Amino acid sequence: MGFYRKKSAFTLAEVLITLGIIGVVAALTMPAVIANYQKQETVSKLKKFYSVMQQAITRAELEYGNIEDWDFGKNDETILFFNKYLRPYLQVAKTYDVGEAPDNIVYKCINGGNCNSYGDLAHNPRFVLSDGTMILSTDLAYDKTGVHPMMNIIIDTNGFKAPNRYGRDIFAFSIQKNKKFVPAGVGYTSAEEGSAELNRDWIISGNKRGCSTGKDGFWCAALIMIDGWEIKDDYPW
Repeated sequence: MGFYRKKSAFTLAEVLITLGIIGVVAALTMPAVIANYQKQETVSKLKKFYSVMQQAITRAELEYGNIEDWDFGKNDETILFFNKYLRPYLQVAKTYDVGEAPDNIVYKCINGGNCNSYGDLAHNPRFVLSDGTMILSTDLAYDKTGVHPMMNIIIDTNGFKAPNRYGRDIFAFSIQKNKKFVPAGVGYTSAEEGSAELNRDWIISGNKRGCSTGKDGFWCAALIMIDGWEIKDDYPW
């Protein structure tokens, strides 16, 4: 006489409970997984842009001489500077002249305020590179000494897509005669620190351009770079 073992099966209630648990776990973990992926993607794009710009400047120096001898011009001549020294050595896939790009995008600071005024982001020519990174603005500035000119370059790592916020997809860099190409904030001097290089604490919260909650976030690329091209736990993501 044979013996038959009855196979056990999950009841509908047990299946629903299991699925519910899986759903709860996914809901708790997916935001962190997505955020980590976005952080890694952001860092990767920043490193690539940094490298591409350094290479472009190096190639331009072969034709125009050392960057210290370049003509940075006046603030209303920054596009001329870009077109002469940089554009020939960048893979520009598309150009938006003034008035061609959407003008209803509000670019936010980390603190949630309107940051369109930095470089007049909403009303400038845009240059989209082959990987989708968009150069939003170029403007002429000087360090605190008032001696060294620098060309600020503001980028959006994912074009017109959201969130359009400093420290997330909007980042600032600068071309400096004495330091070549660096994230905005590196090499900048302050009245509080004399001529010293900005340290991490100052980049985070030293003034309104710092990279922390409540600040504008203009220096967030600098924070990522000095942290070894990493977005650390105290970064205001």
